[in-house]
Amino acid sequence: MWRIYYDDGSTFDSSMGAPDDAPSAGVQCIVEPDRDAGRVVLNSFDWYYFHPESGMWWGSDLYGMLDKLLHRIPIEGVCSGRNCKHYREILDRALADPDFPPKSAKVRRERP
Repeated sequence: MWRIYYDDGSTFDSSMGAPDDAPSAGVQCIVEPDRDAGRVVLNSFDWYYFHPESGMWWGSDLYGMLDKLLHRIPIEGVCSGRNCKHYREILDRALADPDFPPKSAKVRRERP
C-alpha cells in the first residue's frame, strides 16, 4: 500500500491503480509503510519513481532520475514534484494518515 498526495489536495493510492496509472505532476509527498520506521514520507524531491524490484517509491533530483534512465534501471510511475502554497497542510495530512502505522523514525531515503 502506498499513497501519493498532490498539490490540489487529491490523492492516488495503490488501490486505485499501478504506479504508472498515477497522475504524474504536482506531487507533494508519497507515503508507504516501513517495517522499521512505521511509515516513510517522501517529500521535497524534484522527481519520484517506483522501483519495482524493491517495491518502494524513491525521490531524487534531475541527475538521479537521469542516472536511472541512462543505466536502464527499471523504474515506473515517474512523477514530478511541485512547490505549492499548502505544502505544510498536505504534509501534515500524510504524517497523520490513519491508513499507515505511526511514524517512529526517519529512514535513509527520506529528506532530513
